[in-house]
Amino acid sequence: MFVTECKAQFRGHQIVARNSWGLTFSLKGMTGESRLYIDGELVDTNVEMVAMSNTPIMRGRIVDHQNNAHVVEVYARSGLIRVMLRIHIDGEKIAGEDF
Repeated sequence: MFVTECKAQFRGHQIVARNSWGLTFSLKGMTGESRLYIDGELVDTNVEMVAMSNTPIMRGRIVDHQNNAHVVEVYARSGLIRVMLRIHIDGEKIAGEDF
């Protein structure tokens, strides 16, 4: 299995986006999964094998101490050897790779 992980902190909250993929001994041949965790809790998953970099593959939200909601979006791009990830909050990149 190959694993890519992107981490960020936002107003006291921990955000982790993780992608894993690899060869399987099934008819599919390959399998993959992305997961979004906020403060250790799984909030979204994605099992698509192809990622378009201009569309979020996962979404979540964070409510801060002043009760304001912030939208968390994870973008991915499939490369030849690995998947690149980046995390946006309210439309702004806060962690990850440029692609």
